[in-house]
Amino acid sequence: MLKTTVIKFRDNFVSQIEQCIDNHEVLKVERERGENFVIIGEGDWSAIEETLYLNQIPGLAESIRKSADEPLSEGRHLEELDW
Repeated sequence: MLKTTVIKFRDNFVSQIEQCIDNHEVLKVERERGENFVIIGEGDWSAIEETLYLNQIPGLAESIRKSADEPLSEGRHLEELDW
């Protein structure tokens, strides 16, 4: 995570946002008083939202982990699946 102060953020607003978006990095802006805030690209935020949503589905994350450990030789072709 990148870090900066409010003053540096204000002075380098455009370049810091471009760096954040282009490099898929989160920028934490630290304030002297009050809560800090973060800047994140919209695409990265959408990916986080999707991950949070999928993690709410009971058993899905465990199923994905289990499938990742399964050798490809034990898998089935898409044509064999009964949708």
